[in-house]
Amino acid sequence: MKVYGSKSAPVTMEIFTDYQCPTCGAFFEQTLRPMINDYVASGKVYVIHHDFPLQMHAYSGQAARWANAAAEVGQFETVEAALYDNQAAWTASGNLEKYVSAAMPSKDFERVKKIMDPCAAPGPVDAPTGIAPSPHPCAIDNYIIQDIQLGMKVPVTGTPTFVFYHKGQKYPATSGMISWPILKTFVDSLLSQ
Repeated sequence: MKVYGSKSAPVTMEIFTDYQCPTCGAFFEQTLRPMINDYVASGKVYVIHHDFPLQMHAYSGQAARWANAAAEVGQFETVEAALYDNQAAWTASGNLEKYVSAAMPSKDFERVKKIMDPCAAPGPVDAPTGIAPSPHPCAIDNYIIQDIQLGMKVPVTGTPTFVFYHKGQKYPATSGMISWPILKTFVDSLLSQ
């Protein structure tokens, strides 16, 4: 699964991202990573990741495939971090495999590679007219398509988009970059209720 933390946390955050989106990368590095290290690790927040690869990014659908394949073998967290940590490099070269393989033990990477073998680029993406499926579909595309369909209902108007849930209440979706201090203040306000 593409989740962080415990389902029993008092606050749940659903996030829709595109691995090639620069704002998503900044959000992961500057906001989500500190939240994971503090609030997720301490059981305060449960994070559910959804893929929302955008058509304007050449490798975003394929990056989502790598992340989903990694999730199949229990390596989602390491691959998500590797994709964002090396976003500029693989965006320039298109060589996602290099960074995915370096993020996990070789035994796990072989399992991920086996899942990815039938997945010729490009992967499925969100497009102005709806979902643009891959011309070379593979089994893990279903996870990405389900995430895009869910995102369309939110609706996702840009990436990253995130939605918070607390005590049965769903808060309005928010898109774009928010700093950790500002998001922390919001989460603290939920936790104090």
